[in-house]
Amino acid sequence: MSDDFQVGLDGLDAVRKHPDVRSIEDVITFRLQRLVAIGERAGHDWSQRMFDLSLNEWRLLALVKGRAPARAGGLADLLVMDKSQTSRVTKSLLNKGLIRSFPDPDDGRAVALEPTPEGVVLYRRVFAEVMRSNERVLDVLTHQEVQMLDEILGKLIEHSSDLLEARMGRPLNR
Repeated sequence: MSDDFQVGLDGLDAVRKHPDVRSIEDVITFRLQRLVAIGERAGHDWSQRMFDLSLNEWRLLALVKGRAPARAGGLADLLVMDKSQTSRVTKSLLNKGLIRSFPDPDDGRAVALEPTPEGVVLYRRVFAEVMRSNERVLDVLTHQEVQMLDEILGKLIEHSSDLLEARMGRPLNR
């Protein structure tokens, strides 16, 4: 590990878990972000080309399908997307006839979302492509490595979400 990285890690060497770092390219979170960015670029290409959906439209449609009736605010938190961006994506899906909105049965002031029949058909088509794409990405791993990765990602997402909520001064949603 080079000296310039030692400065920020004084006193942490005894408990440090991070592998040695020569540059930012070795930092775990940078590597994860790079993996996500590669997937985003590829996903954006096929979702637009094959289905005329942005990646954010696809993700919101998929979450609405999986959580219907779903509140847009809760989906924004899950997507780690600001509410104005979620609102734009929601309006786009409404205009495309892929979701519908109605008063939330649990809170009349809120709006709930659910997929339309057309949205469900498109969801199934896109989800099949998502699974094909994920299988191609995971092809270099053994079945056991995939299971380990899945478990590790779950832990990291839960822990990072907790850290973000604490940093923002919000209560944990469990």
